Amino acid sequence: MRLLAGLVLLSSALAVVPESIVDIGTAGNFAILAAGPTAYVTATASSVTGSIGAGAAITFTGTHTGTSYPYGGTLATVNGAPDSELNIAIADFRTAYNAVKTRTATGAVTASSLMGCPEPQTVPPCPIVYTPGTYEWLGVANAYSDIVLVGGPDDVFVFKIKGFFTIAALKEVRLVAADASVGPPVESNVVWHAENYVTMGAGAVIRGTILSGAAISFGARAKVYGRALCEGFVVVPAGVVDEVYNLKEIAARTPSPPPPSPRPPPPLPPAPPPSPPPSPAPPPPSPAPPPPRPPPRPPP
Repeated sequence: MRLLAGLVLLSSALAVVPESIVDIGTAGNFAILAAGPTAYVTATASSVTGSIGAGAAITFTGTHTGTSYPYGGTLATVNGAPDSELNIAIADFRTAYNAVKTRTATGAVTASSLMGCPEPQTVPPCPIVYTPGTYEWLGVANAYSDIVLVGGPDDVFVFKIKGFFTIAALKEVRLVAADASVGPPVESNVVWHAENYVTMGAGAVIRGTILSGAAISFGARAKVYGRALCEGFVVVPAGVVDEVYNLKEIAARTPSPPPPSPRPPPPLPPAPPPSPPPSPAPPPPSPAPPPPRPPPRPPP
């Protein structure tokens, strides 16, 4: 543990061995996924960007950009067979969940329930800063302060929690660039894995993919910039789930290509040969000779 600019910096061993990305497969096509056969999604006055999937039922009011599975409250079927896209996504979610569950921690392993700073936030300095790695809590984890993840767009952060995971009201997971020239971590490389319920206080903000073995409950106006995937139910009252946030952020960070160089002007046509000098004008004609004088008359 080191102090950096007034923050507590928790470093992992990943300076030597880079952390591998968590592959969630086709579950990544869903902003919200409730995988169990009786699982449901209830979202009221909410905004969801991305598809919603549930094993049993979906109740939604608000703004939704994406597709809902099932259609109308029962598992969608195609020609009498369960909807393949939803079922494949559920299988991929469970594969990813179990892979993270058995993943070896490369960062701190703690029996404390504290993630971040204690409440009230006095010692250590807050917020807590995490570098790339896999961190593990052997019981519940409670975040009473902001959580800051420092790294780059290729860095991976995994948080494994054996019990409940709670982030307090108005607290936020923030992604900060270690090198401003390459940008901050991206949400698709951040995973919050909890074997029990995940609870977000009112106005809390999580960035990354939530993988819960139970259920996910949002407080009013809580936001997930990433994905909310679980085995049980998902309840979103007046909240936000945005699965395409990564793409928008990457686009915002990617400099626009330089404009194409202007084409050189076409070469000028060759100059015409010089015109020959005009011929000198002929001299004016000589005046006609005067008529001869008549002879003088003889005297009378």
